[in-house]
Amino acid sequence: MRLDAVRAIELFAGIGGMHAACPWLDVVAAVDINRDSQAVYTQNFTTPYVVRELQTIPFPWLESQRADLWWMSPPCTPFTRKGERRDLQDVRTRSLMHLVEAVRCIRPSIVVLENVVGFEASQAFATLSEAWQGAGYHVQLQILCPTQLGWPNRRPRVYVVASQSSVSVPSPAMGTFPLLKEMMQANAGGDAHRNLSIAPEISARYRLALDIVEADDPFAVAACFGSSYGRVVTKAGSYVKTDFGLRRFAPREVANILGFPSSFVLPDHFSARRLWQLLGNSLSLPAVAHLMQFTK
Repeated sequence: MRLDAVRAIELFAGIGGMHAACPWLDVVAAVDINRDSQAVYTQNFTTPYVVRELQTIPFPWLESQRADLWWMSPPCTPFTRKGERRDLQDVRTRSLMHLVEAVRCIRPSIVVLENVVGFEASQAFATLSEAWQGAGYHVQLQILCPTQLGWPNRRPRVYVVASQSSVSVPSPAMGTFPLLKEMMQANAGGDAHRNLSIAPEISARYRLALDIVEADDPFAVAACFGSSYGRVVTKAGSYVKTDFGLRRFAPREVANILGFPSSFVLPDHFSARRLWQLLGNSLSLPAVAHLMQFTK
C-alpha cells in the first residue's frame, strides 16, 4: 500500500472518467479542448482544467506539473472504420504524437493510454512503442472489456501501460456487480430529458439492426454507447423494451452503465443529446479502476 498518492495529469480529460474511476490518485491537472467537458468536469472536481489543443501544450508546462503518471485517451476516430482508419495521416493524431515526444523527453514514471480496439495494429501505436521503448520504458498492452469483469456493458478497449520500472497490470477477473436493471431509472419515461421514446415507424424500420434489452432480464448487457447515441439510430448503443415500445437510455442511465457514481453531476442545462455525446466519449470506469489497481 502506497503511503503517498500518485500525482497524475489527465490528458484528453473529457468529463473526468479517469478521475472518477481512480479517486485514490492525486489528479493535479486536466487538459482538453472541449468547454462543455470542462463544464461537467469542474462541477464534479476541483482539479484545474485547461481548455487547449493538446498539440500546443508546451513541454515546460507538462514538466512543471511534476506528475508521476500521465493518463491520455486520445481521439479514436483515426483508428476506427467510421473514421476510415487514416491513422497518422489524420490531423487528430497530431496531439498524440506531440505527447509521444513529450513523454520521451520529460520521462514521467508511468503513462497509461486508452483507445479503441484496432489501435494496437496502428502506425501510431508502432511509433509510440518504438519511441517509448527507446527511452527505456516497459510497454504493456491489454485489451479489456467490462463484461470480462462481470459488468453489464460491452465496451472493449485497448489499454497501453508504459512504465520506467516494471509494473504488474492485473488480468481480468470476474467480480460481483449490479445488474443492468439496477442501473435504470424507474421514472425514465418522465425524466427531465424528454424524447426518450423511439417512434413506432423507426422501431419497425430498424428493429433487426437495433440492440434491444429488457429491463427485467438478469443477463441483460448493454452495447457500447457511442457519442452519436440519440443522433443516429443503429450501432450507437442499446434500447430498452417497454410496455409502450422502445426507448433510449436516459443520460443518467448511460452514466450509471459507464460506472459513474450517483453523486456525479450531469448539468441540467445540457440537452440529452449533448450529454449522450459527452458520455459516449468517456470511459468505462469499472475497467479503468481494475486496470489501475497497480497505482494504489
